[in-house]
Amino acid sequence: MRQSGISFLVTDEEFELLERIIYLEPSIDEVLDKAKDEEGLTRLRMDYDELNECLEALSYEAAQDDSPAHHLMALHKKLSDYCKLRDYVKKHSKITSRKSIVDDAYVFDIQILPGSHKSSKAIRTIAISGKKSLYQLAGAIVRSFDFFFDHCFAFYGEINAHKKSSQKEIYELFVDIGEEPTAPHAKGVKKQKVSKVFNSIGKTMLFLFDYGDNWKFRVELKNVRKTDEEEKLPRTIKATGKAPAQY
Repeated sequence: MRQSGISFLVTDEEFELLERIIYLEPSIDEVLDKAKDEEGLTRLRMDYDELNECLEALSYEAAQDDSPAHHLMALHKKLSDYCKLRDYVKKHSKITSRKSIVDDAYVFDIQILPGSHKSSKAIRTIAISGKKSLYQLAGAIVRSFDFFFDHCFAFYGEINAHKKSSQKEIYELFVDIGEEPTAPHAKGVKKQKVSKVFNSIGKTMLFLFDYGDNWKFRVELKNVRKTDEEEKLPRTIKATGKAPAQY
């Protein structure tokens, strides 16, 4: 079952606002990457989960300011109105569909590794659609520890390898943004799907976030299960231990 979505136009100012909140929600970046120019405006296409994520990020951004900018609040209202369209269509539709299985949920245990600052006991269990990219998985990992998604990162196939460039399996944001990767065979993260990279239960990778502070996470695929259209992914299922402060 294909998830329903929406297409709409935004101004340059609204587009810049959405670019500003990418650090809060990585799926916004992928939406903006697919934007199309149309008669002086920009057309965006997204599903309703992505629309809700945009609203959450805008709400957070507004909450950081006692007097949020008018154009930020106007964009929030605009997207809220679009979001209400789904409820209206469902309410007035003559077709009543049964709950159906729509996706595979990939369940991961994420642990901050010893040596990453002060904590090695913080563990998060998260679930994400297998159709999502490694970029979006990275965002879900970072947000599960209440970090800002504001630095470059990579996934490496070996947890304990001393030299990153010697690893056989490397996925780096550097590739997607046009910077030099740590190895010629490195792949990007925006087009690599979770289901393709984590292709077996128990597969474990190193997630490195922020090359300055060098946060290291052990990422292990624990389960793949069916989910239904009422479960919103990605989400944090379980949190063990207090997350360390990012800064």
